[in-house]
Amino acid sequence: MKKFNSINTISGFVIFAFATIVYWLCMEPTLSFWDCGEFIAAAFKLEVGHQPGAPLFLMIGKLFSLMAGNNTAKVAYWVNFVSVISSSATILFLFWSINAIALKIVKRTTENLSTLNIWSIIAAGAVGALAYTFSDTFWFSAVEAEVYAISTLCTAIVFWAILKWEEQMNDRWLLFIALIIGLSIGMHLLSLLVIPAISLVYYFRKTDKPTFWGTTKAFLIGCFLLGIVQFGVIQYVVLFAAKADLLFVNSFGMDFGTGALLFIICLFAGLGVAIYYSIQKKLYRLNLGLLMFTLILFGFSSYFMIIIRSNAKPNINLSSPDSPMSLHGYLSREQYEEKPLVYGQFYNSKPIDSKETGLTYRRGDKKYEVSGKTYKGIYDNNTFFPRTYSNKQPHIDFYKSWMGLGDEQTPTFWQNVGFFNSYQMGFMYWRYFSWNFIGRQNDEQGQGAIHQGNWVSGIKPIDALHLGNQSKLPESITQNAGNNLFYGLPLILGLLGIGYLFKKNRKDGLVVATLFFCTGIAIILYINQDPLQVRERDYAYVGSFYAFAIVIGIGVLAVKDILARISSNKMSLVVATATCMLIAPVLMAVQGWDDHNRSGKTTALEMAKNYLNSCEPNAILFTNADNDTYPLWYAQEVEGIRTDVRVVCLQFLSTSSYIDQMKRQQNLSAPLPISLKNSQYKDGVRDYLPYVDYGITDSVELGDLLSILTSDNQADKIQMNDGSYENFMPTRKLKLSINADQIIATKTVAASDKDKIATQLDWDFKEKYVFKKDLAMFDIIANNNWKRPIYFSVGVSEDTYMGLEKYLYQEGYTYRLLPLKPDPKVDKLDKTNTALAYQHYLNFELDGFKNAKYLDPESRRILSGTWSYANTLTANLLQANQIAQAKAVVNKSLNKLPLTNSSISDTLGKISLVQNLYYLKDEGKASQIVKTTSKYLAQEFDYILSLEPSQQQAFINDIRRGFYVLQNLDQITDMHNQQALSKSLKEQLKIYETRFANSLG
Repeated sequence: MKKFNSINTISGFVIFAFATIVYWLCMEPTLSFWDCGEFIAAAFKLEVGHQPGAPLFLMIGKLFSLMAGNNTAKVAYWVNFVSVISSSATILFLFWSINAIALKIVKRTTENLSTLNIWSIIAAGAVGALAYTFSDTFWFSAVEAEVYAISTLCTAIVFWAILKWEEQMNDRWLLFIALIIGLSIGMHLLSLLVIPAISLVYYFRKTDKPTFWGTTKAFLIGCFLLGIVQFGVIQYVVLFAAKADLLFVNSFGMDFGTGALLFIICLFAGLGVAIYYSIQKKLYRLNLGLLMFTLILFGFSSYFMIIIRSNAKPNINLSSPDSPMSLHGYLSREQYEEKPLVYGQFYNSKPIDSKETGLTYRRGDKKYEVSGKTYKGIYDNNTFFPRTYSNKQPHIDFYKSWMGLGDEQTPTFWQNVGFFNSYQMGFMYWRYFSWNFIGRQNDEQGQGAIHQGNWVSGIKPIDALHLGNQSKLPESITQNAGNNLFYGLPLILGLLGIGYLFKKNRKDGLVVATLFFCTGIAIILYINQDPLQVRERDYAYVGSFYAFAIVIGIGVLAVKDILARISSNKMSLVVATATCMLIAPVLMAVQGWDDHNRSGKTTALEMAKNYLNSCEPNAILFTNADNDTYPLWYAQEVEGIRTDVRVVCLQFLSTSSYIDQMKRQQNLSAPLPISLKNSQYKDGVRDYLPYVDYGITDSVELGDLLSILTSDNQADKIQMNDGSYENFMPTRKLKLSINADQIIATKTVAASDKDKIATQLDWDFKEKYVFKKDLAMFDIIANNNWKRPIYFSVGVSEDTYMGLEKYLYQEGYTYRLLPLKPDPKVDKLDKTNTALAYQHYLNFELDGFKNAKYLDPESRRILSGTWSYANTLTANLLQANQIAQAKAVVNKSLNKLPLTNSSISDTLGKISLVQNLYYLKDEGKASQIVKTTSKYLAQEFDYILSLEPSQQQAFINDIRRGFYVLQNLDQITDMHNQQALSKSLKEQLKIYETRFANSLG
C-alpha cells in the first residue's frame, strides 16, 4: 500500500498540473459574458451581487485579484484563474476518488497489490479524470469567473473525504466534510447534494449485511439531512434571527441588528453548552453531530460579508440586504417566481381565489414596517406533479406546440408527465448529458429545432433517427466550432464501467448512482423548469457528469478484464489504457478544443467599452440585465472606464433600494434627476398602478401626470377590490413640452439644426400598468430637462421604450432620446444621429472579433448587431453625400469584422453591405460577397430540401429569409449592371422556387 499511495499521490499532482496547463491555455484573459462581469466587479470591491449571493467566492476572488497589483486590466485575468485552479483541483480529487473505488475492486481479488494492479488503478483514475477534464460543460466553466468551478471542487472534496473516512474510519473526516459543506454554501449549493451519497457510504461501512430497506432508510436519512442544511441552516437560522430582530426593534425599540445578534449569541452559547454536556456525558454521536452542525454554521458565516458590505452602500448592492429581515429575503430568493412542485395548476387554469401566507417587511427609519402581504393562488384545475404550469403566453405557446395541443385543450395528467419526460428530462437534461459523452451538434441555443443545439453522435444513421437526413449537412453545422463528434464512445465506456462496478462492488455502484441522481435528475425534479430559458442550463448538472466520469474510469478495468481473456495481463492493461485514453479523453480534447479555447477573446470587454463610448459625457443609459449590464459594471467598477455614464438596469429599477442608489453620487456620475421621495416608492408603495380610461382625448404633460401618479390625495386615487385606495394612470396619451433654447444650450441638438427640433414629444404609453420602474423613468425624463443625454441599450425589449420609439436615434450600441420632429416613414433601426454615430463608431474597439480563437453565440450576436449598425450608418452617410466618411466606416468594418455567416439570419446584413459597396464603387468586393452569400444559401437550402416535408415546415421562416436575401441581391446586382451575377441569382431563385414548391406545395 505504501508504494500505491506514493504513486497515487504523485500521479494525482501530475494530473493536476496537466489540467491546470490545459485550462490556463484556454482561459479567457478578461471578463466573459453572463454573470462573470458582475462576479468580478463584486469581488474586486467586495460588493453585493444578485440573490442568493456567493460571499466566499467573492472573498476568494478578491484575494486573487490582488495579484493584479495596480493594473486593473489584469483583475479579471486573476479572478478567472480562481476557476482554473478550482477546476484542476477538482480533477485531482476526482482522480483520487476513482482510484479509491478501483482499489476496493482490485483488493477483492488479491490481498497484495502487484505493480500491474497499481497501474491498472492509476490508469482507471487517469482516464476518468481526463475525460471529465475535457467534458463540454465542466471545461466551459473552468475558464471563466463563475461559481460552478469552485462549487464542483467542493463537491469533489466532500465525495473524496467520505471515501477517506470509509478507508480510515476516522470521524475527523466527517468534521472536515461538515466544514467544506458549510463553506460551500457561500459559493453555491451543489455540494449539499452529495449528502445522500455520504449517508449511503456511512451505512454500508457501518453495516455488515446491508438490506434493501436499510439502504432505502439510509438514503432517506441523507435526504432529510440535506433538507436540514438546505432549509434548517440556510433558511430558518436566518429567519429566526430576522424574527428576533423584528421583536427587539419593533417591540423593545432597539437598534436594527440587535435581536439578530442576541439570537446568534444564544445559538452559539446553546451549542457550546450542548457540546460540553455531550463531552461530560460521553455521548459521542451527539457530540459528533453538534460539532458538525457548528462547523456548517461556521462555514455559513461567510454571509456576514453580505450584510456588512450592504450597509456600506457600495455601487453594486442588489436587493440591499442590509438588515436581518432583508437578508432572509435575499437568501430565500424572493425576487424569483415560486413554482409548484407536488400539486398545482396547469398553464390554462383560472385563478379563483388567493390565500394569504404572510407579511413582508421593509426597513423604516427606526422600525420595520409592513410592506405588503404574500399570497398563494388557488386555481380551478390542478394536478399532481405539475410540469406545465406557467401562464406566460410564450410558455403557453411552447407547451401547446411541444405536446400538440389545441387552443382550448388542457393537458391530461399523462400528457403533463409526458412533457416532464420529453422536455424537462429529455431536452433539458439528457441532451446536456449527451453533449458531454455522445457528441454535440453545434453551439447554437436549442429550443427544439432539429438544427440547433442537439446531441449528435457523428454516426449519421443514428443521428438521422431524431434529426432527419444527415447526408447534406450545411457549413452552419459542420463548420460550427461546437460540432463535437464523440461517436458515443465515452458513453459506451461509462456504461461498461457501470456494469462492471455493480458486478464487482454493488455498494459503490449504488453510491455513485445516488450521486448521479442527486446532482442531476433530482435537480430537474426540484426546479421544475419552464421552457424558453434565456441560455443553456447544462452547468447546473455538472455534478452528475462528474459521477459519470467515475464510471468512465472504472470502464478501463472492465475493458482490461475483457482483453485479459485473450492476452496477457500486462498486454491487456497497455491496450486497454491506450484504447480508453483515445476513445474518451483524447477524442474529447481534440473535438472540444476549438470551442473551449478562449485565449485572446476580448469581445465581452470590447462590447462594454463600445456601449459606454456610444454615450456622450454624463449620460444616463437604460439597460437590460445580464449581458446588457454586467460587462458594463465590470468596465466601470474594475477598470474605471467611463464612470461618468450612469448605467440604470431596468430589471432592478422596480426595487426601492436600487432607486435610492440611483439618487446617490456614483464614481463620476452625479445623482439621477429623480424628484420622488423614498416614501413615494418604498417597498409596497406604488409597486404597480393600473391604467383606468378616464376618456381624456388630449395628451397630458408628463410632469402633470407624474404629480397625479405620486399624489397622496385620495381624490387622485381609485378604490381597489380590497377597499384600499391606489394611484392610477388616467390616460395613455403623454407629451413633454420642448424649449428649443434649452435644447441648444445643453448641446443636445446643434444650433444649425434648430428648425428640426419638435415643439413637444407626443407618445402613447401602451401598457396596462405603470410599474415602479416606469414611474422612475417618467420622473427622470420629466426632470432631466435635457441636461444629461438619455440612452436606451439596443438590447432592451420594445416595451421598455414606453412608446418613445419615434424619438430614438442610434449613436452606436445605444439609442438616444432626441427631441427632433419625427419622420413616421423611418423606423428607429434606420435612424442615426449621424455626426455622433460616426465619431463613436470610429472609436469602437473591434479587434476581438478577429483575434479570438473562438466566437461564442453571444459574440456572434454582437457581431451581427455591429454589422447592422455599421451598414445603417454607412447608408445614412451616403444619403447625406458624405462619401469619405462612408468609406471610412466600410473600411473599418471590413478590416475588423468577420464576414462569416453562422446562420441564414446572418445573410440579411449582407443586403445593405452589398448595396453600400456598390454605391461606393467597390464592385469587386460587393460581387464577391454576393457570390459567397448565394453559395451559402444554396447549401442551406439543399440541407432543408433533404429533410422530410414535415421537417421542412419548421424552417419556413429561414426559407423566407433566404429567398428575401436572394431576391434583394438580384435587384441590387441588376441595378448596378452586374448582369452575369444577376442572371445567376435569377436562375438560383427559379431552381429553388421550383424545388420548394414541389416539396412543400
